[in-house]
Amino acid sequence: MRWKNIGLALVSGVLLVLIFPKFNLSFLAWVALIPLLLALEGRSLRESFNLGFLAGLVSFMGILYWIFPTIVSSGESKLLGFISLLFLSSYLAIYCGLFCLLFRYGSLKIVHFTFILFFAPALWVSLELLRAYLLSGFPWALLGYSQWNFTPIIQISEFTGVYGVSFLIVMVNVVLTQLGRSSGFFREEEVVSSTKFKKSALPLSLSALVFLLCLVYGLIIIGKESFTENENYPKQKSTTKIALLQGNIDQYMKWDKKYERMIKDTYGGLVEMAAKENPQLIIWPETALPGYLRREKQLQEWVEKVVGQTNAYHIVGSPEYREGDYYNAAFLISPQGEILGEYYKIHLVPFGEIVPLRPILSPFIGVLNELGDFSPARERKLLRAPFGNFAVLICWEGIFPHLVRKFVKDGADYLANITNDGWFLKTAAPFQHFIASIFRAVENRMSVIRVANTGVSAFIDQYGRITNKTQIFKKDYLNSSVLRRNKQTFYTNYGDIFAYLCVALSAFFIARRRFKW
Repeated sequence: MRWKNIGLALVSGVLLVLIFPKFNLSFLAWVALIPLLLALEGRSLRESFNLGFLAGLVSFMGILYWIFPTIVSSGESKLLGFISLLFLSSYLAIYCGLFCLLFRYGSLKIVHFTFILFFAPALWVSLELLRAYLLSGFPWALLGYSQWNFTPIIQISEFTGVYGVSFLIVMVNVVLTQLGRSSGFFREEEVVSSTKFKKSALPLSLSALVFLLCLVYGLIIIGKESFTENENYPKQKSTTKIALLQGNIDQYMKWDKKYERMIKDTYGGLVEMAAKENPQLIIWPETALPGYLRREKQLQEWVEKVVGQTNAYHIVGSPEYREGDYYNAAFLISPQGEILGEYYKIHLVPFGEIVPLRPILSPFIGVLNELGDFSPARERKLLRAPFGNFAVLICWEGIFPHLVRKFVKDGADYLANITNDGWFLKTAAPFQHFIASIFRAVENRMSVIRVANTGVSAFIDQYGRITNKTQIFKKDYLNSSVLRRNKQTFYTNYGDIFAYLCVALSAFFIARRRFKW
């Protein structure tokens, strides 16, 4: 393997870091894979995997760098912080390595560029889908998320989910790579180029048409909404006035009884200020209460008092202890202080809320002994208020598109993502976590209310536009009129059918190569 190939893989790895928060150089996503694709030319399958793994390792070490300060700030050593970062990044880099290996394998006998044009993005999407499910799932920093601020292009997510945007990005990278070859900008190393890439004008035109159709659709759908609003056309749309609270409570104060009074005063003051604008609902962050709402009478009386002064319903994050199990929960509370419903978190965070292999790992990682094991709930529940049904996504549940759509299909009218990102400090992680909510809004054409202890808290409309948001690590509150869902999208009804079609297409090309069809 030449140093040139290694250098090209490293360039792709760096570019993949730059397309995500905090850099947000989203436009680079459309060329980020070109160096890696060039590096694969003439390489063996083993070399292809190694180059992909290298690019993936560099990218995920850069994207997930926040793991290091998060672990060190908990009192653990820098060595453990680095090993944790390296371990997770290496696991995720395997997917990039597999992409390169399978792409190289499946495309060796493809003689027409049209097939490669669709094989490469289908393969990438297939591996992203696998990453969303395997080993509890970790669909963080999917390629499509990089386009969170390219609002027109992400509108296709209502049909394809975020995976459709990933597909487009890879397709454009493949096309631009071939365009560079055809124009002589990139020197080709493979003799087969004359047959493999013959008559590339048609696929190049086809890919341009696909991209333009997606872009035009997004511009039309957003423009139609803006036109309707500006012309004051009669619309039968229901809205609810909602307030969100950002307490900005330090992570290591949340469970210290010395700070219980301070936490209560913080949220009591925020509720009082938010209530002046007469919201119908006030939403608190994940585990906002410094105790167990149903188990501590004094805490329950305080909540009833605070809520009773607002004439509003409240959704409050609180831990719950029930029948020997601990849950991460959210409660719907009436203006009179009565608990009307609860939701217990389904998808727990490994090494945050549940500790895999605790007996083996805890002797070496002291902080694991301080983490309590929560129990996952088995049932999806909506919190039903008089003005609509709320799906409350706790913490990273919001990054799983297949889970969120099930809540919507159950009858949710609003999506509320309550979270505590205080663990992440002032890194890129709170922003990387936040951008997933933009895609959940577009996929289901639903407003998303994101309420984070330390930020980013925001209101996001059904087109993925941020209508208002907070700064991180600042005590704040926001009020907004939020649109109620008025339709179900293709994605809501049929889920990841596009991604599964990509799996089928990828399997076909790989099988074609294997069995020499």
